[in-house]
Amino acid sequence: MKSMPLNCIFVMTLLTCTGCISTSISDSLALIEQEENRANNKAVNKEVLTSIQALRFSQKLAEQQYTFSYDLHNTELNYADKIKITRLIVNNKQSITINIAPAKGTNMLHQLALSMERAEVLRLHIRHFNNKITIKFAPKLENDTINLVTGA
Repeated sequence: MKSMPLNCIFVMTLLTCTGCISTSISDSLALIEQEENRANNKAVNKEVLTSIQALRFSQKLAEQQYTFSYDLHNTELNYADKIKITRLIVNNKQSITINIAPAKGTNMLHQLALSMERAEVLRLHIRHFNNKITIKFAPKLENDTINLVTGA
């Protein structure tokens, strides 16, 4: 009779230890699988990132700048410069920014008035194009010039 409780205790101890060991092994295997999945996901993410960067570089167009000069006290550009600007606008599908510098004048008011007239004449010249064109006053540019920036 003494052996029966002893056998029960032995069997219960054996079952408990076996369960702990199997749980421990199962947990270890699960951790190994998670680490492998993370490593695979990182590799996939790096491949996707490389592909995205390659696409960005292939689509990225460089910003280009062109500078044109006005004749002294003249509100319009010369004919050759107008043709160049027209070609740049027509051939370019990107947004365009035109920066107008202050004009040379006898006083500040005259400079501002001449710059405004130049901006208005330029706006009238380019208004029929469908491109997104922005005209800005840029006091830091050299006097009597405009700077046309494409791809900005």
